[in-house]
Amino acid sequence: MTKLDDKSGEPQSAGGSSLKGRVALVTGAAGGLGKAIVAELRERGADVHGVDIGGDGLFHADLATSSGNRDMISHVLAAAGRLDILVLNAGCQFVAPIDQFPDAEWSRLLDVMLNGPFFAIKAAWPALTKSPGGRVVVTASTASFGGAREKAAYTAAKHGVLGLVRTAALEGAPYGLTVNAVAPGWLDTAMMRGQLEVQAATMGVNTDEVLARFRAAQPSNRFVDVREVAATVGFLASPLASGVNGACVPVTS
Repeated sequence: MTKLDDKSGEPQSAGGSSLKGRVALVTGAAGGLGKAIVAELRERGADVHGVDIGGDGLFHADLATSSGNRDMISHVLAAAGRLDILVLNAGCQFVAPIDQFPDAEWSRLLDVMLNGPFFAIKAAWPALTKSPGGRVVVTASTASFGGAREKAAYTAAKHGVLGLVRTAALEGAPYGLTVNAVAPGWLDTAMMRGQLEVQAATMGVNTDEVLARFRAAQPSNRFVDVREVAATVGFLASPLASGVNGACVPVTS
């Protein structure tokens, strides 16, 4: 496998934000953030392949399983002949206190958001390390840095994914492959809206008050725009970010 340029010892990709000629795969592509990431990478010129459990125009795969991740990578390689950028954005949520948290939901969240990224990176490794300047970007969370009440599985998965990112970054560096994460704050997406009722019951307030508290947790008292996160992913996927590796970039308003 090609690692670094034989003459200079520098990564073969250098300079520029264009992704023209690059093949990208984005998981969780049916969601609000996923759609924004797909649009961002396409605007930069990449050939983008979206993957989700459902959704029109996407490859459907169960990313909680090893076989689903292998099928996803095989599909893209068969369609495009290469893979340069892997964006692992699939996510899910379940909110409950630890003593009431269903075992099945614990397993589901960790399978989707921790095991899934491991399986995806493993399956894509030969293609990514062959690509000059390969890129992996994983969606973490501000919950990756601390605790969150009634989100034991989500928080554990988001902590764990940072360890995976940092280890993959070390192992990929000799090939010019970078592996990074983005950590969005509160996004006004369907996944966030889906937990409002439970959060309201827990807090003893109405859903409008929950939204107000979520906004107040952001430095500028507003939700993060999905396009802001997508732009950060676009940068990390670009040649400009060749010197950024093993990082987790917070995106908070």
